[in-house]
Amino acid sequence: MKTWQADLLITFGGSLWGLSFIFARWGLQYCSPALFLFLRFFLAALVVWLIFYKDVNRTPKKIRDRGLILGLLMGAGYLLQIYSINFTDVARASFLTGMCLIFIPFLNFLLFREIVKLHSLIGLILAVIGLYILLDPSFSGLKSGDIMGLAAMPLWALYMIYMSVFTEKEEGLAKTYQFLFWQLAGVLPVALITALIFESGLVKSLHPDLSKAITITPLFLIGLFFNAVLASVVTVLIQTYSQKHTTAIQAMICYQAEPITATLAAAIILGDRLTFNVVAGGLVIILAILISEAGGLLMERRKAA
Repeated sequence: MKTWQADLLITFGGSLWGLSFIFARWGLQYCSPALFLFLRFFLAALVVWLIFYKDVNRTPKKIRDRGLILGLLMGAGYLLQIYSINFTDVARASFLTGMCLIFIPFLNFLLFREIVKLHSLIGLILAVIGLYILLDPSFSGLKSGDIMGLAAMPLWALYMIYMSVFTEKEEGLAKTYQFLFWQLAGVLPVALITALIFESGLVKSLHPDLSKAITITPLFLIGLFFNAVLASVVTVLIQTYSQKHTTAIQAMICYQAEPITATLAAAIILGDRLTFNVVAGGLVIILAILISEAGGLLMERRKAA
């Protein structure tokens, strides 16, 4: 697979993640956050095992351990993100999640002494500017949800980096399915332990949404299904299969399709107003993706020549 093909797939995965915000909002109306997260990834892991159980049951120890590490990072990131939304507004939480893009080049350099390529650096800067314009966060005093969002940033960055590192030399669909299952399984203990401690009454509830019992409704089931199958199984499968063919920075730039899709979906499905910031920020992010991809293609042609 060529780099631009991998990045195109990752951009599609980012769009599915963007849509998942709408469906998660529906699901969270009828369930507490960590419990919803556990049900989402339990269903996702079950679906993967039922389809690919022969490959999953033959998972080598190295892939299982690496998949679990990725799952723990992903689970902690998702958990902090979903709680962040409960304790601050969505724009601020989304902005902080997207800002993990800034951490990737610095952590890459600290861990592996990897220098950022010029086209990726330009794309990164433009993506950050576009994300800021798109979400237009007004930071007026630090909230507890903002602290959770800040704590999630390095976790998402580490997840993206080690996804590239762990899958780089692991070829074959069987290994992709094995990585997929153990990542999804790695989220479960994080979500379950948090739900048992903070949402079962063991600790006094910090917010009404944290003690919400499950109410089975059509909207809850639709939200759970979309987030489990499309926003978990399909997107993590795309990421695991594709990211070995690109870099963590390139992948994260492509994932900025997420806030664009989320904002457009909110306007179309929920009737949110499409503002100048949304259009301008979205265009800047698209420009960032195009510049980073054009630079990558140019480098590949020079190497081939």
